[in-house]
Amino acid sequence: MDSKEKVSTGVAQKEVWNLDKAHSKIQFSARHLVISEVAGHFNNFDINFSTGDNLTEAEIEAAIDIKGIDTGISDRDNHLRSADFFDAEKFPQIKFKSTKVEKVNDEKYKLIGDLTIKNITKPFEFDVFYGGQIKDPWGMQRSGFKATGTLNRFDFDLKWNALMETGGAVVGKNINITIDAEFTKQNQ
Repeated sequence: MDSKEKVSTGVAQKEVWNLDKAHSKIQFSARHLVISEVAGHFNNFDINFSTGDNLTEAEIEAAIDIKGIDTGISDRDNHLRSADFFDAEKFPQIKFKSTKVEKVNDEKYKLIGDLTIKNITKPFEFDVFYGGQIKDPWGMQRSGFKATGTLNRFDFDLKWNALMETGGAVVGKNINITIDAEFTKQNQ
């Protein structure tokens, strides 16, 4: 048998989608001094995405390089990479692996999985908006998503903080995450 032939196992074939990094981003924000929000993004990340007959059969794995954190202020970025927060030398990546996808309606899904930060793994849930699927002007099949979620940074040992005279924290405990991801279907 030719090695290029596919063997039928009775199991549905997974469709593999490649991340279009030029049209994708991972952002985060946290409360600062109780009165405002500070935002940033990660410059280096990858998302592996495959699906079966529908999105509830999707498998998603993501890896984010901590050294690529970018808030626009290099001193703050270096502090976030330090042992006070992510300890990027010891724990260079944030990882996510899906365990379940639930359909809410044709555009909304719940993406449930395991989030690992600093070698601490906790269940995590994203609300996902499915933008749909199209064929672009170059003949590529594309799919787009926006995922949002909020995590308590203390759950992942990201505990550094300073208190103000009024008792409020310099950095809030909740971190909002927004992922915009566009994919192209592999082997079209």
